[in-house]
Amino acid sequence: MCPCKQGDQSVDGILFDCILLEQDRDKLKAVVKRPDIWPVSKDKLGIHYHKNVKEFTDNIPLNKE
Repeated sequence: MCPCKQGDQSVDGILFDCILLEQDRDKLKAVVKRPDIWPVSKDKLGIHYHKNVKEFTDNIPLNKE
């Protein structure tokens, strides 16, 4: 269960849905939206925006259960 209690803690949930990460996601979206349309594929995030995704993921409060 995601720490936001809104669904499973999954890659898609973290990248696109978790309400606890909304502010951090907005920063990532701002970078991505310059040349692309959000949401982009996870492949594209990993290839073209890996530094920005790392910054985003460094702030994630993961549930380690």
